[in-house]
Amino acid sequence: MGSFDWWQEEGRSFVNGLELSEEGLRVFGYGPDDRVNLRDMLRMIAPTDREPLVRLARQILYQVSVIATDVPMTLPDGRFRIIHVEAEPEFDEHGHCCAYTGIVQDVTDRRIAEDRIRHLANYDALTNLPNRRQLIWRAERALEFGRRLGHQVALLLIDLDRFKVINDTLGHAAGDELLMEVAFRLRGCVRHCEQLFEGVIETAGSRSHRTLEAVGRLGGDEFVALLPEVADEADAQRVATRILEALREPVVVAGQDCFATASVGIALFPRDGNTVADLLRNSDVAMYAVKSQGRNDALVYTPRLAGRGREKLALESALHKAIERDELVLYYQPKIDVANGRMVGVEALMRWRRGDLLIQPADFIPVAEETGLIVPMSEWALRQAARQARIWADAFGFADSIAVNMPNRMFERTDLIDQISAAVREEGIPHSMIQLEITETGLMKDLQRVIPSLHRLTEIGVKIAVDDFGTGYSSLAYLTSLPIAEVKIDRSFVRDLGVLPQSLAVVTAIIALAKSLDLKVVAEGVENTRQQDVLYGEGCTLMQGFLFSKPLPPEDIQVWMEQVALPRKAPWMPSVQKARTGTETIVDVGRRS
Repeated sequence: MGSFDWWQEEGRSFVNGLELSEEGLRVFGYGPDDRVNLRDMLRMIAPTDREPLVRLARQILYQVSVIATDVPMTLPDGRFRIIHVEAEPEFDEHGHCCAYTGIVQDVTDRRIAEDRIRHLANYDALTNLPNRRQLIWRAERALEFGRRLGHQVALLLIDLDRFKVINDTLGHAAGDELLMEVAFRLRGCVRHCEQLFEGVIETAGSRSHRTLEAVGRLGGDEFVALLPEVADEADAQRVATRILEALREPVVVAGQDCFATASVGIALFPRDGNTVADLLRNSDVAMYAVKSQGRNDALVYTPRLAGRGREKLALESALHKAIERDELVLYYQPKIDVANGRMVGVEALMRWRRGDLLIQPADFIPVAEETGLIVPMSEWALRQAARQARIWADAFGFADSIAVNMPNRMFERTDLIDQISAAVREEGIPHSMIQLEITETGLMKDLQRVIPSLHRLTEIGVKIAVDDFGTGYSSLAYLTSLPIAEVKIDRSFVRDLGVLPQSLAVVTAIIALAKSLDLKVVAEGVENTRQQDVLYGEGCTLMQGFLFSKPLPPEDIQVWMEQVALPRKAPWMPSVQKARTGTETIVDVGRRS
């Protein structure tokens, strides 16, 4: 960063009166003895950018306003850089603007990181199709046009059949290869506009909403095709048929032919729902009906297919009883600092022990969120985590934090701080032993209502972590304005490290951004030493995943310490030292002193 003065010489314009500090000259690639005028600067700007900049400068001089802009430039040594310019006017004794004083800063690296994350926010890293967030944004705009212009909108939910068999048999790399090929074929079945981000749709013509049409990836092996205008359900069925035909040809995966059939559920606005959530739910009902009827087909939603909703009610009733019968349990997954091999905390993960079955959160948390049961379940989790921290502190000197996942609605409650304080006071532990995790999507859902709680929690010593970072990006601004201590890189990006260069680019950008803001960064879902070594090489030392430990019952954490950590037998331990020093020395993973 450097400074500059730009003044108006007597009887002349502002063209020649420019002086840069030594640091300012360095920003533009010049030496301390070089002399530069405004014309030299303008020559570094591409002609297509130069004219708009000159117009902006004239407007600023006419209005005598503050300068704040980013200027793309090609420096004398041929490097392309983005230079941020800020300046304020100065006035003479007659009140006339006579000069500008300001700063220049090279913001190229920051802008590249922001652009990478912005793309990540809207497009899936594996398939480069629109992701869930971008799809929902497009669908909401399509429904607005449908209401205004009086036409139907179709939503097609596409789920691959028996994808898990390919994943389990040929491995995740083969599964990813299949998903990329399927995405390529699906993309050919609908029109697609790349340049739609949050903002304004191109308004040229009365049918501009058709640019919203797209196929995107919801996650896993689920895709969605959005048709922003259809005449009737036959139009949607024709697209579904085209999709099924596109998947008939075999896909070569891991050196052998695979056949990727799909089940397609179709829902139409306004007949089958007035909101995106309604259409997704009803297309999901239709898709599961296809699955139950033999797969590899398409079906339009009808009310008679909604019998599946009764199963959901039964699950809700059982979940109510689970809280009453104390059937919920917390499992704990260690977080590791691979730089020194130490456990630096754990994440609490909820499970439901229903009879002899241990039900995973993905099967009941969505129901709990929808019904409001997530509130008493979260309150229980806070008390249980505080109790467990006390037990471990007495048993083996545990002094780190237990991270508890919190829905955004908990941060809106006025009694959250009182509940945490009561829980830690009852167990006699400091507030710092409880960490709260909120997903990025949940954080941004109602940011202004969450902000006050985040600040109050930080004041009492409770650290805040943003989970699934990168999957729900809305704005970088909140990272600098909110009291966030930690970001967690989503496992979907970690999974492809060392395989897909796109994943490495995304992870590198997130790590650089977090470090520049002095935030801790934790990588989730680390399953092998390849991922560990790539992350470590990029400067991320805090990790969590099956490579180190699966989620364990509370009593097994001490066993893990005694049988894995203290004996130094874990396969990931020597790889850290080898990645750092080129030796096979095993690092110390003993418990903290």
